[in-house]
Amino acid sequence: MAQFEGKYKHDRDENFEAFLEKIGTNFVMRKMASKAKPSIEVKIEGDTWTVQVVAAVKTVTMKFKLGEETEIDTQDGKIKVIFGLEGNKLTQRPADTQNSKAVLVEREFTGEGINQKMTHLSSGAVGMRCFVRA
Repeated sequence: MAQFEGKYKHDRDENFEAFLEKIGTNFVMRKMASKAKPSIEVKIEGDTWTVQVVAAVKTVTMKFKLGEETEIDTQDGKIKVIFGLEGNKLTQRPADTQNSKAVLVEREFTGEGINQKMTHLSSGAVGMRCFVRA
């Protein structure tokens, strides 16, 4: 089983800006997001997970229990998601998969860090953000 808890710093992106364009993010926001180098902190207390993403412009804290619908804050406002655990992958599935901006997020934890794969459900566009342990 992978070690989930810890602090992670941004390492690199793959196809991230093109992914943002596909989901409808405007030019200025795409450029800002692409230049952002966020950090992530993961904590687990009992059956409650906290994932905090810290970026220069915004800090997002997601607190949840696996398998339960949870409301989280995004750039586009609040959305409902369900977190799950599949081996060493923490999945974040949108509760409303029919939303044109719905994105599946899979955070794969490795010995080196996190590979965060984001898939836009309506177009199939994929972007990656990779993080290393801090």
